[in-house]
Amino acid sequence: MGVLTEGTPLSWNEIVPICQVYRSYALSQLIKVFEKCKDYQGDSFLWGDELEFTLVHFDHSKKRVQLLLEAHEILPRLVETNKENHDDTPSIAWHPEACDYMIEGVPYEPYGFLSSYLNTVEANMTLRRKQAQEILSEQSDCEYVINMSAFPRHGQGQFIYSSTQDDSQEVTEQSIHYPDKLISPFHPRMKSIVENTLARSQSSPLVHIPSQDISTPTPFQDLPFKETKGFRDDHVHLGSILAGKGCCCLQVTFQAQSLTESLQVYDQLLPLTGIMLALSNACPIWRGYLTDIDSRYEVLFQTADDQTSDERQRSTLSSRCSPAPFYLCDEHNHLNDISLDVDENVVSTLTKHGMTSTLAKHFGHLFVRDPLVVMKENLHPEDDTSSYHFDNLNSTVWNSLRFKPPPLDDDKMGWRVEFRPMDIQITDFENASLSVFMALLTRVILTYGLDLTIPISQANENIVRAHHRDSVRHEKFYFRAGGDESSLMTINEIMNGNDKFAGLIPLVEKYLNESENINSDTRVTIGHYLSLISKRAAGILLTDASWIRQFVMSHPAYKQDSVVSDEIQYDLMWKITQIANGQDTCPLLIQPRMKTNTQLNPE
Repeated sequence: MGVLTEGTPLSWNEIVPICQVYRSYALSQLIKVFEKCKDYQGDSFLWGDELEFTLVHFDHSKKRVQLLLEAHEILPRLVETNKENHDDTPSIAWHPEACDYMIEGVPYEPYGFLSSYLNTVEANMTLRRKQAQEILSEQSDCEYVINMSAFPRHGQGQFIYSSTQDDSQEVTEQSIHYPDKLISPFHPRMKSIVENTLARSQSSPLVHIPSQDISTPTPFQDLPFKETKGFRDDHVHLGSILAGKGCCCLQVTFQAQSLTESLQVYDQLLPLTGIMLALSNACPIWRGYLTDIDSRYEVLFQTADDQTSDERQRSTLSSRCSPAPFYLCDEHNHLNDISLDVDENVVSTLTKHGMTSTLAKHFGHLFVRDPLVVMKENLHPEDDTSSYHFDNLNSTVWNSLRFKPPPLDDDKMGWRVEFRPMDIQITDFENASLSVFMALLTRVILTYGLDLTIPISQANENIVRAHHRDSVRHEKFYFRAGGDESSLMTINEIMNGNDKFAGLIPLVEKYLNESENINSDTRVTIGHYLSLISKRAAGILLTDASWIRQFVMSHPAYKQDSVVSDEIQYDLMWKITQIANGQDTCPLLIQPRMKTNTQLNPE
């Protein structure tokens, strides 16, 4: 979730004349932040995760599950619940998301540097779902909060639940599948992003996803889009920004001890974006069709693209949601091998204030962007104590990594790196496994001085490959396993090692054995988390996407024609709900012995 400030959003036509003024405010604020915080040293290593949940309604008599548009109703209650919390239970910060069936929960206080915090992550994730579920259960025994990266029949048929006869189909976009009532009414930012993205690009997005099974018609034609420019045979089409904004993810943010350390963490995590995307794949079904991709990220790239037709032809800009465009350290500048637009005046101004040229180039690329959301009441700064304009501009670019300078008005926050590519997982155990692994990996990188950097073009290619069907088991990825050159390696080799590279998981194990004073419960928990990732990388356990695909293909109602019917979706989602709540097991995802004893508070 980006910067949320109350106010009246300006239309795109109102934003256009003030774009340069707005960017000048943002640049002045960035300079103030840099001058104030560039020499910070010794900030605590803090980190946290963000989970985006989906609200659904089950109709057991009709074997149907639909999206529940009640986030705007339960969010105030969730906020109030955590205000009233006076015992030792950690508080949760709840935020709206783009759609009214989504809510975001994050720890109110970040996790600390002590190893015992690693044994609180899963319990905290469970607490978040529990808080939301308790409110839903007061209303109905058919409403659930689930971890689902992309609702399978989003945009197909009657996929929205309504307890009334409200059949409103008002649309901001020219889309017959995604009505405006999907957009969260909780804050005007949400609808403003949709409206201004469309107005700036002067077109609606059209995403093409290949889909073909043994009994799928040849050619398969997605008939509602047949007359649409850009239509393709044998592809499912998504024609709305909400097709991407309606997806849920797992994000992890790390606060470094200094600016220098944050740049190092950023650059070493960048080559891992495609690797972790592949390991977290969870989205094989789109608009009710089983497709040949496994992740949400390509859909995000295309639906968040506000480029004009001229900008697309130049190919030196990209979607607002795209792979991280640059390394940030000067020593890695030679790996920035893709030409992208930068504002040279911004670069020159920042370097004159002492910023390194490569970091200045990163911000120079950011400042090519127009502001997408502007509140009338906050158009002009009231004083020089806030970095609101810069933070707002930075938060409307959704790259696979986000570099986050400290806010001017918050002395508790340091330089942060947000790791953004991962699909949310079905269970708290899986989400905790990936989050804790990434937290430990940052420590390994810094402790052992790992250099994982590869050319940006190869990192981008990894993200493309990560989308492919069952990419963990069938693709090879560019990875630097020592020396100056990268090579193509399997996920199994990257995670578990080969004769030339120890493997990331063995390196984490080495770090734990050498550097950490860990209590037994925490060590057992981490061991299970690493085992999950190791076995998933080896193909012993399935990704969520592969398991979902297998579930659908073995369902008695599936006709091998790519169609995921209401009945199949119902059975799938109910199974997922049962697994997530511990009422069923799935040894293809999590082995029975992987039992943890996690606590809400560190020892």
